[in-house]
Amino acid sequence: MKCTIPEISWHNRGPVLSVDIQVGTCKSPAGESFWRLASGGADSHVLIWHVTLNEAGEAIVSCVADLERHQRTVNVVRFSPSGEILASGDDESAIILWKQREGLEIPLVSGDDIQNKEQWNSWKVLRGHIEDIYDLSWSPDSNLLVSGSLDNSVILWNVQKGKKISMLTDYTKGFPQGVTWDPANKYIATISSDRLCRLIDVNTKKTVQRIGKSKMPTAAGHPLEGKVVRLFYDDTFKSFFRRLTFTPDGSLLIVPSGIIEPQESTEKIANCTVVFSRYNLKEPVAILPSLDEVTNAVRCCPVYFELRDDGPTSMIALPYRIIFAVATDNSVIIYDTQQIAPIAVISNIHYTRLTDITWSSDGRLLIASSSDGYCSIINFQEGQLGKIYKITEETCRVEAKDEVREDKNDKTLLTPAPFIELDVNAVDIDILQQKNIDNDNNEKAGKMDVENTKNVQDTDETEDFQLVLEDTVAENLKPNVKATPPKTEKPPTMISARTPRRVQLITLSSPKRTKTE
Repeated sequence: MKCTIPEISWHNRGPVLSVDIQVGTCKSPAGESFWRLASGGADSHVLIWHVTLNEAGEAIVSCVADLERHQRTVNVVRFSPSGEILASGDDESAIILWKQREGLEIPLVSGDDIQNKEQWNSWKVLRGHIEDIYDLSWSPDSNLLVSGSLDNSVILWNVQKGKKISMLTDYTKGFPQGVTWDPANKYIATISSDRLCRLIDVNTKKTVQRIGKSKMPTAAGHPLEGKVVRLFYDDTFKSFFRRLTFTPDGSLLIVPSGIIEPQESTEKIANCTVVFSRYNLKEPVAILPSLDEVTNAVRCCPVYFELRDDGPTSMIALPYRIIFAVATDNSVIIYDTQQIAPIAVISNIHYTRLTDITWSSDGRLLIASSSDGYCSIINFQEGQLGKIYKITEETCRVEAKDEVREDKNDKTLLTPAPFIELDVNAVDIDILQQKNIDNDNNEKAGKMDVENTKNVQDTDETEDFQLVLEDTVAENLKPNVKATPPKTEKPPTMISARTPRRVQLITLSSPKRTKTE
């Protein structure tokens, strides 16, 4: 493993706020392989870079395009899974979609201007937010995009039409700072400044789960054992971003900005990263402490690795290891799913807080950006992270079968986790499976689902939804009649009893005005 920090001015010495590597490796006309990297910064520019490695394993970076459509700070850049589109969001509430133009001759540019070796055009501009865009995430098929903004909303976009599908305004007490799309294309997860992680159903566009408080997985005798505590930072969090992510197989949701609040006033606050299983989002399966450094971004390596024979028993029942990196104040911590302790720590590489991290699709490069204006490029040698696990058709079938576990009428695929009493702010609509429902008794299962929904609606969080629902239903039930003004009574006609007499009319005119013909 080798870490390189190119001494170049990435964004005119301003903060580099986001980086993302395009899927796959590219070939130059000379046959050399390179990775295409996009970066966004405080100078309102989106830059395209070519990253190569020399014989010594050091990274070499060259700028090949400068995209100048944004007018304000660029907070996030994300390539689509297909690699054809680049999305970027800025402080002016604009999301710009870029496409590369190929087969064009590059004009020569003299002077100090950057020669654009690649031509990128603004394909579409998505407008719907009214405040800063903080995070973006693509759907697995590259047709949809989700954005989180400072205007307390999350918007789902149809990329091909350039229009928004739905606007989620469930963020009344905080704004979303991170969004991620489920690789199984069933959910969208967000984390916001109101200390809540939300799970949104892609089909219904409804919030199906809220996680804010829970019991932490602790050792026996720990002071926090059995206690319900808050899991995430409030709006005093020191970073603009909380970039959460699903694992590539969708089995885990990894959320930064975790906090372990002390039970005694003499103790210090500890920071952590919170790991959830997609099948039980009510309680984390692991807490990864980072001590004094807050965590603000998580990205998973796209490559699966075989389990280590000499390693500990896997903390999560997976046939392979998933490696992910966590960005903190000034360190990159690398974990895998086989153990709680990190497998590597790269620290003291930047003077100020890290802002984003990204992996190459082959797992060899890990790039971290920082608000000090520089980026670190970490190169892993072949086999250094482990032996690559080959995904077979049988494994895919098992994963597809596991996705059916959320069917409430299926008892054979999942043993439900025990119910955990949580704070009313921690859960929205319960998606627990019932233990004693027969597969053939669909009517009974439907009745129990309705009863569960009614019980959940008694909480404070869902009272507002109930009131809105009642108002909406009442509005829809009103008869469709035209509004008519109220009838007014005519005043009675007064008739004099005397006989009417003729009155001579006299025309009055001003003596000063003369008649003109």
